[in-house]
Amino acid sequence: MGWSVRKKQCCGGGFGLLFLTVGVALIPIVDYVVRKEIEKTVILKKGNLLYETWRDLPIPIYMQFYMFDCKNPDEVKQGHKPFVVQKGPYTYIEKRTKYDLIHNINGTVTYKQNRTFHFARDLSVGPESDRFTTLNPVYWSLLTALKWEKPEVSKLISFLTTFEQEYVFMNRSVKEILWGYQDPTLHLAKGFAPEWFYTDIAGYFINKNATNDGVYTIFTGETDINKLGRIDQYNGSRYLNFWNTKWANMINGSDATIYPPFAKKSRVSYAFASDVCRSIEGIYSEEVTDSHGFTLWRYTAPDSYVANATNNPDNIGFCTPNCLDKGLINVSNCQTLDFFHIPAVISLPHFYLAADKYREAVMGMNPNKEEHQTIIDAEPNIGWVLRAAKKIQINLYIQPIEGFDETSGITPVFLPVFWLNESAVIDEKNAKMLKNMLFTPLQVVHVVEIVLIAGGSLLIVATIGYTIYRRQKKKEEAFYDDVEYLLKHTGAARPIQSLVSDEQNLKNCRETRNTEK
Repeated sequence: MGWSVRKKQCCGGGFGLLFLTVGVALIPIVDYVVRKEIEKTVILKKGNLLYETWRDLPIPIYMQFYMFDCKNPDEVKQGHKPFVVQKGPYTYIEKRTKYDLIHNINGTVTYKQNRTFHFARDLSVGPESDRFTTLNPVYWSLLTALKWEKPEVSKLISFLTTFEQEYVFMNRSVKEILWGYQDPTLHLAKGFAPEWFYTDIAGYFINKNATNDGVYTIFTGETDINKLGRIDQYNGSRYLNFWNTKWANMINGSDATIYPPFAKKSRVSYAFASDVCRSIEGIYSEEVTDSHGFTLWRYTAPDSYVANATNNPDNIGFCTPNCLDKGLINVSNCQTLDFFHIPAVISLPHFYLAADKYREAVMGMNPNKEEHQTIIDAEPNIGWVLRAAKKIQINLYIQPIEGFDETSGITPVFLPVFWLNESAVIDEKNAKMLKNMLFTPLQVVHVVEIVLIAGGSLLIVATIGYTIYRRQKKKEEAFYDDVEYLLKHTGAARPIQSLVSDEQNLKNCRETRNTEK
């Protein structure tokens, strides 16, 4: 019987220690194996499952436009504060496909990316034919150019805008404002000076549908996983040429769709946005859970991104030609119509995070963080962006222009034209693929680790408890044997309590009993 007990104790303790050791040892081993498997899976290499996903992005991207309708254009020309009413969204489904891919020997891949937009009436508040009263970009582009162009060009511009009766405001449809319309002044100018006016189509997104936004060269992660997705060159260069400083012209980060895996919260993630001609810094904000159950890390731009040059001296590079206050960036250098710069200024929607004076100069502005903040939600283990929302507002700067009576009474103001939300959320199909490929196996292994550690710990505790129990049981059995012996040999001469409490007496009883045995 004693051997059986000892055997049970040895087996229980041994197996418990074995399970606990294996469970603890599995943690670094599994983490290493999983890390290597993820690295092998996410690098941009032909044949990888995620390579095809990256090349032909299956996740739907939605481009939502919120248009501003100016309700008092005549009063604005007389110097009154503009009053605008927002209407939207007008939603387009964006499709991105990479082509002309060339894998380079230095661990990079060069490609172009075709972008097509299709109007989604069921996701919009109205048809593309909805009309809005907004600023005339041709008029303001040409008038702004008067300050900088040669005398003969300025004379032609002055003649054209007067002859064709271009006005401060225009009333056009959503489709025309965004994707273009034939402008009568540009049509006439194209005939007079084709070397200056190569198109007669005006629109904020002309030449952006079914076209690419440049030639990208990015790191594939094959030679260094920490460079995965980082842009090496854009249009053959590591720098832009729109801004005043080398820092402002730097092309940093990725295209905001893919980052290196195994992120740390202290890591700064940069994204390059070709439509605003600059790189944007993203810092860890909070941990969020999406509708598919993924735990994501949210990145947002710091306040320094929108700070003025006084509070953030680095931003002096974006002072083109003059510095603006907090929240506004002049992008006219990288937004052109023919060869003329559009006086466009970007901000966050409704002048969110901008200086109060910009918001207070326009009636109808209602900024709030939840609706107007740009976010990127990335899965930290694989580095893929599973949810994103880039929000930008396009504003035109208007002011009195000498020699043009239509503008003489205008109070200088940055007037919103529209704001857009370019968003993407991983769909059910791709979420399931990621779960089956990466996360489910990882969870299974972690569950096995927990079971082994918990099971081993329980076996050890149970073995210790059983050992203590057996020792106590043997002491009780010996005690009752002693009592029985005393009763048998002493009779009632002494009270049983005194006999039992007399340790020397019990000791003598045990020795006598052992001798008799």
